[in-house]
Amino acid sequence: MKLSFIFALFLLFQSVQAHAGETLNRIKQAGIVRCGARTTANAFVASDGNGGFKGIDAEVCKIIASAVLGRPEAIQIVPVNRGEGDRLLAENKIDVLLAGNVWSPARDMQSTHAFPAIFYHSALAFIGHYNPDATSMRDYAGARVCVDSQQPFIVKTLREYNTKHRLDLRIMAMPSLSRAKELLYLKRCDLILERLEILHSDYFKKTPADVDLVVLPEIVKTYATGPVIRGGDDAFFKVVRWLVLGLIKAEEKGVTAQNIEDFLNTDDPEIKALLSENQTAANNLGVDTKWLYRTIAEQGNYGDIIARGLGEKSDLKLNRGLNKLRGNGGIIGAPDFTE
Repeated sequence: MKLSFIFALFLLFQSVQAHAGETLNRIKQAGIVRCGARTTANAFVASDGNGGFKGIDAEVCKIIASAVLGRPEAIQIVPVNRGEGDRLLAENKIDVLLAGNVWSPARDMQSTHAFPAIFYHSALAFIGHYNPDATSMRDYAGARVCVDSQQPFIVKTLREYNTKHRLDLRIMAMPSLSRAKELLYLKRCDLILERLEILHSDYFKKTPADVDLVVLPEIVKTYATGPVIRGGDDAFFKVVRWLVLGLIKAEEKGVTAQNIEDFLNTDDPEIKALLSENQTAANNLGVDTKWLYRTIAEQGNYGDIIARGLGEKSDLKLNRGLNKLRGNGGIIGAPDFTE
Protein backbone atom coordinates (compact mmCIF):
# COMPACT_ATOMS: atom_id res chain seq x y z
CA MET A 1 0.00 0.00 0.00
CA LYS A 2 2.79 2.41 0.93
CA LEU A 3 4.72 1.67 -2.28
CA SER A 4 1.56 2.13 -4.36
CA PHE A 5 0.96 5.50 -2.73
CA ILE A 6 4.54 6.62 -3.39
CA PHE A 7 4.29 5.41 -7.00
CA ALA A 8 1.05 7.37 -7.43
CA LEU A 9 2.74 10.50 -6.10
CA PHE A 10 5.62 9.92 -8.50
CA LEU A 11 3.23 9.69 -11.46
CA LEU A 12 1.45 12.85 -10.32
CA PHE A 13 4.79 14.67 -10.03
CA GLN A 14 5.80 13.48 -13.49
CA SER A 15 2.47 14.66 -14.89
CA VAL A 16 2.87 18.12 -13.34
CA GLN A 17 6.47 18.34 -14.56
CA ALA A 18 5.40 17.35 -18.08
CA HIS A 19 2.70 19.99 -18.04
CA ALA A 20 5.05 22.70 -16.80
CA GLY A 21 6.38 24.65 -19.77
CA GLU A 22 3.85 23.13 -22.14
CA THR A 23 2.51 26.52 -23.27
CA LEU A 24 5.96 27.97 -23.94
CA ASN A 25 6.91 24.90 -25.97
CA ARG A 26 3.74 25.11 -28.04
CA ILE A 27 4.23 28.84 -28.70
CA LYS A 28 7.85 28.30 -29.79
CA GLN A 29 6.96 25.38 -32.05
CA ALA A 30 4.00 27.13 -33.66
CA GLY A 31 5.70 30.54 -33.79
CA ILE A 32 2.55 32.32 -32.64
CA VAL A 33 0.75 33.34 -29.41
CA ARG A 34 -3.01 32.67 -29.39
CA CYS A 35 -4.86 35.22 -27.27
CA GLY A 36 -8.54 34.98 -26.41
CA ALA A 37 -10.06 38.47 -26.47
CA ARG A 38 -13.41 40.23 -26.42
CA THR A 39 -14.14 41.92 -29.72
CA THR A 40 -16.91 44.26 -28.48
CA ALA A 41 -16.46 47.29 -30.77
CA ASN A 42 -12.93 48.66 -30.26
CA ALA A 43 -13.02 48.45 -26.46
CA PHE A 44 -10.38 45.74 -26.06
CA VAL A 45 -9.09 44.81 -29.51
CA ALA A 46 -9.68 46.01 -33.06
CA SER A 47 -8.02 46.05 -36.46
CA ASP A 48 -5.40 48.78 -36.82
CA GLY A 49 -6.17 49.12 -40.52
CA ASN A 50 -2.76 47.77 -41.53
CA GLY A 51 -3.32 44.06 -41.06
CA GLY A 52 -2.53 44.14 -37.35
CA PHE A 53 -4.37 44.79 -34.11
CA LYS A 54 -4.73 47.59 -31.56
CA GLY A 55 -6.38 47.87 -28.14
CA ILE A 56 -5.34 46.77 -24.68
CA ASP A 57 -5.82 43.02 -25.29
CA ALA A 58 -3.74 43.24 -28.47
CA GLU A 59 -1.02 45.15 -26.59
CA VAL A 60 -0.77 42.47 -23.90
CA CYS A 61 -0.66 39.74 -26.53
CA LYS A 62 2.11 41.58 -28.40
CA ILE A 63 4.38 41.92 -25.36
CA ILE A 64 4.11 38.17 -24.71
CA ALA A 65 4.95 37.43 -28.35
CA SER A 66 7.87 39.86 -28.19
CA ALA A 67 9.23 38.29 -25.00
CA VAL A 68 8.90 34.66 -26.08
CA LEU A 69 9.34 34.82 -29.87
CA GLY A 70 11.04 38.15 -30.52
CA ARG A 71 8.20 39.06 -32.92
CA PRO A 72 5.38 41.19 -31.47
CA GLU A 73 3.35 40.72 -34.63
CA ALA A 74 3.28 36.92 -34.15
CA ILE A 75 -0.14 36.89 -32.49
CA GLN A 76 -3.51 35.32 -33.23
CA ILE A 77 -6.55 37.04 -31.75
CA VAL A 78 -9.26 34.46 -30.99
CA PRO A 79 -12.69 36.07 -30.41
CA VAL A 80 -14.12 34.96 -27.07
CA ASN A 81 -17.82 35.17 -26.31
CA ARG A 82 -18.91 35.73 -22.74
CA GLY A 83 -18.59 32.61 -20.61
CA GLU A 84 -16.50 30.52 -23.00
CA GLY A 85 -12.98 31.76 -22.21
CA ASP A 86 -12.25 29.23 -19.47
CA ARG A 87 -13.36 26.38 -21.73
CA LEU A 88 -11.18 27.52 -24.64
CA LEU A 89 -8.22 27.78 -22.28
CA ALA A 90 -8.86 24.32 -20.80
CA GLU A 91 -9.20 22.81 -24.30
CA ASN A 92 -5.84 24.34 -25.30
CA LYS A 93 -7.42 26.41 -28.06
CA ILE A 94 -5.84 29.60 -26.70
CA ASP A 95 -2.62 30.25 -24.76
CA VAL A 96 -3.76 33.35 -22.88
CA LEU A 97 -7.22 34.55 -21.91
CA LEU A 98 -7.55 38.32 -21.83
CA ALA A 99 -11.13 39.54 -22.36
CA GLY A 100 -11.30 41.87 -19.34
CA ASN A 101 -10.92 39.16 -16.71
CA VAL A 102 -11.90 40.25 -13.22
CA TRP A 103 -9.41 39.05 -10.61
CA SER A 104 -11.24 38.26 -7.39
CA PRO A 105 -10.90 35.73 -4.55
CA ALA A 106 -13.96 33.83 -5.78
CA ARG A 107 -12.72 33.56 -9.37
CA ASP A 108 -9.18 32.66 -8.30
CA MET A 109 -10.24 29.97 -5.82
CA GLN A 110 -12.92 28.39 -8.02
CA SER A 111 -10.85 28.27 -11.21
CA THR A 112 -8.28 25.67 -12.25
CA HIS A 113 -6.55 28.39 -14.27
CA ALA A 114 -3.92 30.86 -13.04
CA PHE A 115 -3.74 34.66 -12.84
CA PRO A 116 -0.03 35.63 -13.17
CA ALA A 117 -0.29 39.40 -12.80
CA ILE A 118 -2.59 42.40 -12.62
CA PHE A 119 -2.08 44.34 -15.85
CA TYR A 120 -4.41 47.25 -15.15
CA HIS A 121 -7.29 48.43 -13.00
CA SER A 122 -10.62 49.20 -14.63
CA ALA A 123 -13.96 50.41 -13.34
CA LEU A 124 -17.71 50.26 -13.73
CA ALA A 125 -19.62 53.45 -14.46
CA PHE A 126 -22.98 54.63 -15.75
CA ILE A 127 -23.87 55.98 -19.17
CA GLY A 128 -27.13 57.80 -19.76
CA HIS A 129 -28.92 60.59 -21.57
CA TYR A 130 -27.39 64.01 -21.05
CA ASN A 131 -29.12 65.92 -18.26
CA PRO A 132 -27.83 69.50 -17.76
CA ASP A 133 -29.51 69.69 -14.34
CA ALA A 134 -27.86 66.56 -12.95
CA THR A 135 -24.79 67.10 -10.77
CA SER A 136 -24.53 63.70 -9.05
CA MET A 137 -26.12 60.26 -8.92
CA ARG A 138 -28.60 61.66 -6.37
CA ASP A 139 -30.26 63.40 -9.32
CA TYR A 140 -30.87 59.98 -10.87
CA ALA A 141 -32.65 58.51 -7.83
CA GLY A 142 -35.46 56.23 -9.01
CA ALA A 143 -33.96 55.92 -12.50
CA ARG A 144 -34.43 52.84 -14.66
CA VAL A 145 -31.07 51.10 -15.06
CA CYS A 146 -30.62 48.48 -17.77
CA VAL A 147 -27.95 45.88 -17.12
CA ASP A 148 -26.74 42.84 -19.04
CA SER A 149 -27.99 39.79 -17.11
CA GLN A 150 -25.17 37.70 -18.62
CA GLN A 151 -22.67 39.61 -16.48
CA PRO A 152 -23.42 38.57 -12.87
CA PHE A 153 -20.46 40.61 -11.57
CA ILE A 154 -22.05 43.81 -12.90
CA VAL A 155 -25.58 42.87 -11.78
CA LYS A 156 -24.34 42.11 -8.26
CA THR A 157 -22.36 45.36 -8.14
CA LEU A 158 -25.38 47.39 -9.22
CA ARG A 159 -27.61 45.87 -6.54
CA GLU A 160 -25.04 46.50 -3.83
CA TYR A 161 -24.50 50.08 -5.00
CA ASN A 162 -28.24 50.73 -5.07
CA THR A 163 -28.70 49.40 -1.55
CA LYS A 164 -25.68 51.23 -0.13
CA HIS A 165 -26.64 54.64 -1.55
CA ARG A 166 -30.42 54.20 -1.21
CA LEU A 167 -31.10 55.45 -4.71
CA ASP A 168 -34.20 53.34 -5.32
CA LEU A 169 -32.95 52.50 -8.81
CA ARG A 170 -35.21 50.27 -10.87
CA ILE A 171 -32.92 47.51 -12.11
CA MET A 172 -33.95 46.06 -15.47
CA ALA A 173 -32.05 42.87 -16.33
CA MET A 174 -31.65 42.50 -20.09
CA PRO A 175 -30.69 39.34 -22.03
CA SER A 176 -27.73 41.15 -23.61
CA LEU A 177 -25.86 44.44 -23.69
CA SER A 178 -27.18 45.11 -27.18
CA ARG A 179 -30.76 44.88 -25.90
CA ALA A 180 -29.91 47.20 -23.00
CA LYS A 181 -28.42 49.70 -25.44
CA GLU A 182 -31.51 49.48 -27.65
CA LEU A 183 -33.80 50.34 -24.73
CA LEU A 184 -31.49 53.18 -23.69
CA TYR A 185 -31.75 54.67 -27.18
CA LEU A 186 -35.54 54.34 -27.03
CA LYS A 187 -35.50 56.05 -23.61
CA ARG A 188 -37.16 53.06 -22.04
CA CYS A 189 -34.31 52.94 -19.55
CA ASP A 190 -32.33 55.89 -18.24
CA LEU A 191 -28.90 54.42 -17.50
CA ILE A 192 -26.67 51.45 -18.25
CA LEU A 193 -23.92 50.21 -15.93
CA GLU A 194 -20.88 48.88 -17.83
CA ARG A 195 -17.10 48.73 -18.03
CA LEU A 196 -15.37 52.01 -18.81
CA GLU A 197 -13.62 50.49 -21.83
CA ILE A 198 -16.94 49.68 -23.46
CA LEU A 199 -18.59 52.96 -22.46
CA HIS A 200 -15.82 54.90 -24.22
CA SER A 201 -15.67 52.63 -27.26
CA ASP A 202 -17.39 52.88 -30.64
CA TYR A 203 -20.11 50.67 -29.16
CA PHE A 204 -21.64 53.76 -27.56
CA LYS A 205 -20.05 56.51 -29.65
CA LYS A 206 -21.97 55.57 -32.78
CA THR A 207 -25.43 56.66 -31.66
CA PRO A 208 -28.52 57.93 -33.49
CA ALA A 209 -28.55 61.68 -34.19
CA ASP A 210 -31.26 62.35 -31.60
CA VAL A 211 -29.44 60.49 -28.81
CA ASP A 212 -27.03 62.47 -26.62
CA LEU A 213 -25.27 60.19 -24.15
CA VAL A 214 -22.78 61.02 -21.42
CA VAL A 215 -20.64 58.82 -19.16
CA LEU A 216 -21.32 59.89 -15.58
CA PRO A 217 -18.26 60.79 -13.48
CA GLU A 218 -19.14 58.53 -10.53
CA ILE A 219 -17.07 55.35 -10.38
CA VAL A 220 -19.28 52.57 -9.07
CA LYS A 221 -16.53 49.98 -8.56
CA THR A 222 -12.89 49.46 -9.49
CA TYR A 223 -11.46 46.03 -10.17
CA ALA A 224 -8.19 44.40 -11.19
CA THR A 225 -7.81 42.68 -14.53
CA GLY A 226 -5.06 40.83 -16.34
CA PRO A 227 -4.13 37.76 -18.39
CA VAL A 228 -5.22 34.27 -17.35
CA ILE A 229 -3.31 31.10 -18.31
CA ARG A 230 -3.75 27.38 -17.76
CA GLY A 231 -3.03 26.26 -14.22
CA GLY A 232 0.03 24.13 -13.49
CA ASP A 233 2.24 25.72 -16.13
CA ASP A 234 4.77 27.32 -13.79
CA ALA A 235 7.23 28.33 -16.51
CA PHE A 236 4.71 30.33 -18.52
CA PHE A 237 3.23 31.74 -15.29
CA LYS A 238 6.64 33.17 -14.31
CA VAL A 239 7.33 34.53 -17.79
CA VAL A 240 4.05 36.47 -17.87
CA ARG A 241 4.38 37.66 -14.26
CA TRP A 242 7.96 38.93 -14.57
CA LEU A 243 7.31 40.35 -18.01
CA VAL A 244 4.58 42.59 -16.60
CA LEU A 245 6.64 43.52 -13.54
CA GLY A 246 9.68 44.18 -15.72
CA LEU A 247 7.74 46.63 -17.89
CA ILE A 248 6.50 48.40 -14.75
CA LYS A 249 10.06 48.56 -13.37
CA ALA A 250 11.23 50.03 -16.68
CA GLU A 251 8.75 52.88 -16.32
CA GLU A 252 9.73 53.41 -12.67
CA LYS A 253 13.34 53.78 -13.79
CA GLY A 254 12.56 55.94 -16.81
CA VAL A 255 13.67 53.33 -19.35
CA THR A 256 11.87 53.64 -22.70
CA ALA A 257 12.21 52.21 -26.19
CA GLN A 258 13.83 55.48 -27.23
CA ASN A 259 16.51 55.69 -24.54
CA ILE A 260 17.16 52.06 -23.59
CA GLU A 261 20.64 52.06 -25.16
CA ASP A 262 21.65 54.88 -22.82
CA PHE A 263 21.09 52.59 -19.82
CA LEU A 264 23.28 49.68 -20.92
CA ASN A 265 26.28 50.97 -18.92
CA THR A 266 24.30 52.27 -15.95
CA ASP A 267 25.44 51.87 -12.35
CA ASP A 268 21.84 51.42 -11.16
CA PRO A 269 21.67 47.80 -9.89
CA GLU A 270 17.95 47.43 -10.64
CA ILE A 271 18.33 48.57 -14.25
CA LYS A 272 21.32 46.25 -14.61
CA ALA A 273 19.20 43.36 -13.37
CA LEU A 274 16.38 44.39 -15.70
CA LEU A 275 18.44 44.65 -18.88
CA SER A 276 21.30 42.20 -18.27
CA GLU A 277 21.75 38.92 -20.11
CA ASN A 278 21.08 36.61 -17.16
CA GLN A 279 21.61 33.09 -18.48
CA THR A 280 20.46 31.37 -15.28
CA ALA A 281 17.18 33.29 -15.18
CA ALA A 282 16.65 32.70 -18.88
CA ASN A 283 17.22 28.96 -18.49
CA ASN A 284 14.82 28.78 -15.56
CA LEU A 285 12.13 30.65 -17.46
CA GLY A 286 12.65 29.04 -20.85
CA VAL A 287 13.36 32.29 -22.70
CA ASP A 288 16.48 33.81 -24.24
CA THR A 289 18.76 36.14 -22.30
CA LYS A 290 17.53 39.35 -23.97
CA TRP A 291 13.81 38.78 -23.49
CA LEU A 292 13.11 41.80 -21.28
CA TYR A 293 15.56 44.12 -23.03
CA ARG A 294 14.04 43.22 -26.40
CA THR A 295 10.45 43.66 -25.25
CA ILE A 296 11.13 47.13 -23.84
CA ALA A 297 13.10 48.10 -26.96
CA GLU A 298 10.26 46.95 -29.22
CA GLN A 299 7.16 47.78 -27.18
CA GLY A 300 8.22 50.41 -24.65
CA ASN A 301 7.57 50.37 -20.91
CA TYR A 302 4.34 49.85 -18.99
CA GLY A 303 3.21 53.47 -19.37
CA ASP A 304 3.73 53.32 -23.15
CA ILE A 305 1.59 50.20 -23.42
CA ILE A 306 -1.20 51.64 -21.27
CA ALA A 307 -1.15 54.82 -23.38
CA ARG A 308 -1.56 52.81 -26.61
CA GLY A 309 -4.08 50.35 -25.22
CA LEU A 310 -6.31 52.57 -23.07
CA GLY A 311 -4.98 56.10 -22.80
CA GLU A 312 -4.16 59.15 -24.87
CA LYS A 313 -2.76 57.21 -27.84
CA SER A 314 -5.73 54.82 -28.00
CA ASP A 315 -9.24 55.17 -29.41
CA LEU A 316 -10.65 55.18 -25.86
CA LYS A 317 -8.64 58.14 -24.46
CA LEU A 318 -9.22 56.96 -20.87
CA ASN A 319 -7.67 58.74 -17.91
CA ARG A 320 -4.86 56.61 -16.54
CA GLY A 321 -6.21 56.90 -12.98
CA LEU A 322 -5.19 54.03 -10.70
CA ASN A 323 -2.86 52.77 -13.44
CA LYS A 324 -0.39 55.55 -12.71
CA LEU A 325 2.73 54.54 -10.81
CA ARG A 326 2.53 54.57 -7.02
CA GLY A 327 3.76 57.90 -5.75
CA ASN A 328 2.40 59.45 -8.93
CA GLY A 329 -1.26 59.21 -7.99
CA GLY A 330 -1.72 55.52 -8.83
CA ILE A 331 -1.15 52.10 -7.29
CA ILE A 332 1.05 50.39 -9.89
CA GLY A 333 4.49 49.22 -8.78
CA ALA A 334 7.10 46.48 -9.08
CA PRO A 335 9.29 44.81 -6.43
CA ASP A 336 13.02 45.34 -6.06
CA PHE A 337 14.78 43.67 -9.00
CA THR A 338 18.11 43.22 -7.20
CA GLU A 339 16.91 40.75 -4.57
